[in-house]
Amino acid sequence: AVNRTIDNEFGDSVTGEKPMFLPTTAGIWEGQDCEGCRVQPDRAKAFNGTWNAATFRQEKDGSGQISFSLNFKGTAIYVYLITGNQIGESITTLTECNITLDGRHADSYRHDPDQTTLINYNVLAFSRTNLSNTNHTLNVSTGGVDYHVFLNFDYAIYT
Repeated sequence: AVNRTIDNEFGDSVTGEKPMFLPTTAGIWEGQDCEGCRVQPDRAKAFNGTWNAATFRQEKDGSGQISFSLNFKGTAIYVYLITGNQIGESITTLTECNITLDGRHADSYRHDPDQTTLINYNVLAFSRTNLSNTNHTLNVSTGGVDYHVFLNFDYAIYT
């Protein structure tokens, strides 16, 4: 089996298909070039020097959630996030999301910030193996969460 990557910005290393980030409203999902973003990961530590991050705010995001989805054909998937800790006063770094695979709830992930100021890279938020070697859709969302959460997608690996 061959490992392939899905980068947040450059997409699938074989097909070129890119992740879909919702909502598409300007200013919600931001990348490494965001100057006004309060969480600023180190580009040298992120996969390909890129990421897509958003902070879900129930009162601002009318869709009720933020999400990203990936399509892949393979037997295993591993999803990696960037998470934050106590970066500064009133900066949301709690990460919480629900994960569906092929339309079914597969898992959830939560990172509670600790008291350090560290940003964590290559954080394995979800993995699933022994899948049928067919087309799959993975969705990571804040659906069902009704408080502020930070979600930063870096990359995925599939086999």
